[in-house]
Amino acid sequence: MLIRVCKISDLIDNKPMKFSVSKFEIVLIKIRDKVFATEAYCPHKGANMEYGEVIIKGDEYRIRCHLHCYEFNLKDGKLMFKPYSRDGNWYYSNNLRIYDVKIINDDIFIDIGK
Repeated sequence: MLIRVCKISDLIDNKPMKFSVSKFEIVLIKIRDKVFATEAYCPHKGANMEYGEVIIKGDEYRIRCHLHCYEFNLKDGKLMFKPYSRDGNWYYSNNLRIYDVKIINDDIFIDIGK
């Protein structure tokens, strides 16, 4: 099911922005001509991803959590970098949930059915 979030003109390049839509809180990130949608809170310890840093490495796009510096791929949500070498519960993180984005005219929709 598609839910309208905002207009693409509401976004600022490389700046994560949090939105509440229906019962979901999501973060949208516009990078050049692409828009990514993630869950609003880091799966590691719940930090607000709106304060994350966008990292661009060639055609790979990541978001780094501001709290503990875990990095997630914006295309599939996979954990790409864990700054701690130890194992254990505190160091573990799930992947970041990613939503499919559809742009119709100037409107951004996310697919919550994924």
